[in-house]
Amino acid sequence: MGDRRIGPHEADRDGSPTEVRSSGPDEVPSGARWDDDGGYEPDDSDTASDSDTPTTGGLFLRGILDSALPHELGTDDEPERYMVAAVFSRQVASEERALIEGAAARSTLAAHGYPGLGLKVADRRLEISGTNLAMLAAGLATAIAALLRDVEQQVATDREHRDDRRAQWSAAEAERAARVKAEADRVRFE
Repeated sequence: MGDRRIGPHEADRDGSPTEVRSSGPDEVPSGARWDDDGGYEPDDSDTASDSDTPTTGGLFLRGILDSALPHELGTDDEPERYMVAAVFSRQVASEERALIEGAAARSTLAAHGYPGLGLKVADRRLEISGTNLAMLAAGLATAIAALLRDVEQQVATDREHRDDRRAQWSAAEAERAARVKAEADRVRFE
């Protein structure tokens, strides 16, 4: 007998534990796959989830999430600038996210004639603030696509350099360990 704690989804009215699992929306199945709308779709197969390999494939934007556009578009109340959400081709790695949301990315876009924009990664969406559909169609989408290619290349290059440094360190460590072992092997207690 112990003080085993149970959650509210595990108890019947009489307080006895049950085998019921909550199916609440706050629980994301481990095999979930992100859909093009930035949500998730359960995966019934036994394969690894996308979170196991977040950077498989190229990083690009599939298109605009039209359900996230302001409802006032096409009316007299249409805002001049607003947030546009675009859907990524895959989950964004933390290194990529830092570069996309960083000051250098904003500076790059400003240098291409798009000052005052904000880029924020939200799940599998890129939230582009301070823009509109006309700006995106007139060249901003192309500038963002080039930025994403540069980000992906920079992250790949940084990873290669880290891997090279790790391999050099590992080789040096193996060499050091071999020297220490050889020196220890010369010691004789005769």
